[in-house]
Amino acid sequence: MALASDGRVIGARAQRTRRRLLDATAKLLGDRGALNLRVVDITREVGTSPATFYQYFSDVEEAILVLADEATDEIAAVEPLLERSWTAADGLANVDAFVAALMEYWEAHSVILRVRDLRAEEGDKRFWAVRTRGYAAIVPALTTKIEEAQAAGRLTQEINPYAAASAAMAMLERLFTYQSVFRRRGVTKEAMTTTLGAMLHSTVTGLS
Repeated sequence: MALASDGRVIGARAQRTRRRLLDATAKLLGDRGALNLRVVDITREVGTSPATFYQYFSDVEEAILVLADEATDEIAAVEPLLERSWTAADGLANVDAFVAALMEYWEAHSVILRVRDLRAEEGDKRFWAVRTRGYAAIVPALTTKIEEAQAAGRLTQEINPYAAASAAMAMLERLFTYQSVFRRRGVTKEAMTTTLGAMLHSTVTGLS
C-alpha cells in the first residue's frame, strides 16, 4: 500500500505519479549515479515540480530506499531453487540454476542494489535492514546445507556453517557487480554461471 510522505493512503492517480517519480529516480541513478542526484533532476525528468515530489518522499534517499525495498522483494523468486537437492545426481545442475537465477536478478536490479549495498556499508541502518532482508532466506538455507555436509563427513567441522554461507553469498554478490568486466575479458554468462556454480557446490556440499 503506497503512502504519502505524511502517512496518508493515496489514491490511484497519486500512485501513478509516485510510480513515475520512482521510475525517473531509477533511470537517473543508472545515468548519473546517486552522488549528485537532486530532487529537481527527478521532477524535471517527470515534468512536475519539487513540491509534488515532497508529497511522496522526504528526500532523494527515501525514494532510493523504496526502490531498494522493491528490488529486494523480487529475490523471493530465487529462493525456491534452494529447496532442490545439491547432493543428488543433478545437484550441480541445481546449483547452476540457482546461480543463474541470482545472476539474472542482480543484472536486472544492479543499479539499485549497488546503491543499497553502498549505503548499508556506509552505516545507514535503513539500507542495512533492507539488505539483510534480501538474504533472510538464502543464507540460512545455505547454512543448513553446509551443516548437512558436515554431518555426512564431507566438510570439516572446523568450518562455521553460517560464516561459510555468508562468505559464499558475499563472493557471489561481489562478482555479480563485475559482470560487464568479465564479459569484456571474454567470460560469457554461461561460463561465469558454471564456474561460480562449481565453486559454490564444492563449498556448500563438500563434493567435487
